Amino acid sequence: MAEEKLGEKIISIIKDRKIKPIRRWQFKLKNIFVWLLALIAFLFSSLSFSVLLFLLNNLDLSSSRDINISSWRLLLNTLPFFWIFFVAAFIIIIFVQVKHTKKGYLYPLWLIITGSFLGSIFLGSVMTKAGLGEKIDEILSYKTPLYQTVINPQMGFWSAPDKGRLLGVVLPFKTNDYVEVRDEKGVIWQVSLNFNQEKILLRENEIARFIGEKTGENEFFALKVLPYSAGKRMFQRQAPRGQNHDLLLNR
Repeated sequence: MAEEKLGEKIISIIKDRKIKPIRRWQFKLKNIFVWLLALIAFLFSSLSFSVLLFLLNNLDLSSSRDINISSWRLLLNTLPFFWIFFVAAFIIIIFVQVKHTKKGYLYPLWLIITGSFLGSIFLGSVMTKAGLGEKIDEILSYKTPLYQTVINPQMGFWSAPDKGRLLGVVLPFKTNDYVEVRDEKGVIWQVSLNFNQEKILLRENEIARFIGEKTGENEFFALKVLPYSAGKRMFQRQAPRGQNHDLLLNR
């Protein structure tokens, strides 16, 4: 008797609220859409990891001895947390989307997170090998105002001549006494090298890091020279008119 009353009550609620059954094709379409969102999130997670890996390739912890700071401090100051956040955020989105699929309840949290992370590492590594991470970095370095402080803190860290760190693009050689370097602000520095052999490490129109000390107004004495391959197009913002910007992209 109670079951009959319950059934009548449910039917009454359905009629009063004009509830209509959802068709099967709508369920399928929703399931496809949710999986599509999960796939898009996975691709963006892989792209983010690709840029992260490219930037990590420029992280040289051994240079901490030359600038008199610990490796941990160097790591914390130059680690691209921006991209780490995006990798984590997209993996969380993948988890949420997978859980909303038809059989999402069958997949445990650890399996979705681990699978998404390992998949992002694999595909992101392939993208890095293909040069996609570097290409994204080039585009962002040219178009993003906070590139050197938020997206790639390595550039901000190495752009501190008062602390013995200088980063810039090497201008065409004019003399054997020093090399001219244009920093991120467009300031041209005269950089004297400790040994003439250091010049072998330098190439015109490429980015380099210099470790040493500031000796005067826009003058720097370099004890060591390190290569750098990220943020290439950021220096095009300060390049004088008429200069061939493509030179900054030469390998």
